[in-house]
Amino acid sequence: MRLTCPFIPATTFFVALAPLLFAGNNLIPNGTFDEGEAFALHWERADGLTSFFEKEDGHDRVVKLDTLVDRDQAMEWARAFKKDPTLKPPAKKPIEPNSYGSIGGNEGVMLDSGFIDCKPGQNYKLTVDFRGDGKPFVWIKGFLWHPKRNDFVDGYQTRLEPDDPSKTEWRTFSIGFNPTEKSPKIQKFKVRLYAYWPNGLYYFDNVRVEEISQEEMVKLVAKRSLVK
Repeated sequence: MRLTCPFIPATTFFVALAPLLFAGNNLIPNGTFDEGEAFALHWERADGLTSFFEKEDGHDRVVKLDTLVDRDQAMEWARAFKKDPTLKPPAKKPIEPNSYGSIGGNEGVMLDSGFIDCKPGQNYKLTVDFRGDGKPFVWIKGFLWHPKRNDFVDGYQTRLEPDDPSKTEWRTFSIGFNPTEKSPKIQKFKVRLYAYWPNGLYYFDNVRVEEISQEEMVKLVAKRSLVK
């Protein structure tokens, strides 16, 4: 249920007068989703049936993923939307709340950021605000260049899985990650917001990826181990 993201170039550090990157700077362009008019810049376009950019008091614009959508309708709309993203979304067909015939009971719903340049050996922290009807995954997907295919291919993934999400209260969750620690050929990565089961509504905001020290990485890894 996703469209192909264009590559989004990260800040160039070697050009004269280019801004320097400091610890705490967000590497995800428009991680608040507030830039852009009809849709959020630097993110995939929401399809208006399973994914949305919506305003919410106290959070400005947020991402909403709806997994309570008939799977056949969702798949048909995904194909049509990919061909022409200016089409008006269809009205959602009725479906039972606990039906496994939903998109949430099968492929799930996802929305991707653009690509970010990956520094060899660098530790990062992913932070996301979330509330919703279940536990989502926020993936970090890493990519390496495939010379024969002349394209980037999957080579790494990890995920943030909130330990105690709330249906009504916004809560903040973080993990540490290092794409090149065990996959040294990774050159790019991106964030994927993903929701599936139970059927319902899932909300995301304030997506951040920042460079961190080894000391902070150790603390995040230890915290993650305790949660599991």
